[in-house]
Amino acid sequence: MTIWDGIYQKYKRDGEEYATLKKGLMPEFLDFIQGGDFKEKTVLDLGCGNGKYLAFLKNLGFAVDGIDSSPTAVEMSREIIGTDSNILLADIYNCDLPKGRYGLIISISAIHHGLKSQVKNAIMNAHSALLSGGKFFITLPDNDGSARWAMMSDYEEIEPGTRMPLAGPEKGLPHSSFNEDEIKEIFASFSSFKMFLLAHRGRWIISGVK
Repeated sequence: MTIWDGIYQKYKRDGEEYATLKKGLMPEFLDFIQGGDFKEKTVLDLGCGNGKYLAFLKNLGFAVDGIDSSPTAVEMSREIIGTDSNILLADIYNCDLPKGRYGLIISISAIHHGLKSQVKNAIMNAHSALLSGGKFFITLPDNDGSARWAMMSDYEEIEPGTRMPLAGPEKGLPHSSFNEDEIKEIFASFSSFKMFLLAHRGRWIISGVK
């Protein structure tokens, strides 16, 4: 059982809403969707969890696909989204994505759970999977701000900017965090992007166009 599958199984067993299982969607994401013109309404969620973001987008007329490494999360997503979507059980860092398929790719509080090289590779794969002019919305931890997260009260730094909690639900799970210059480098291949720091949450929001 993976760490995340244990978190989702615990939720199904006793209803503990941890991390992205908490109710509600990011207000910044809702603003992004409301302010966007999506000509091609096909979306992929990297680390889709229980599917709540995909369910929201499906109700807006998007064709939705998702990937998650937790069998329990995939089951939960399929339950609320239905059988007319492709929810894949896979590792987002080692999954071949179809090139030029999606008008929108999102990853919220998910893609940073790996080494920095894995995160960068996953973002470049997302770039390839986007249609020309396709959009994206991705969150990444801020290097300084995330060091103050409660879960990081006791951690091991396994590489510069990648910390692994030594206690709590995400014990043993890498968390890569990034500074402004690193983000600019990672997203340099996109035609345009903007980044916004939620300082009180220690998190960057990066959105833009391929």
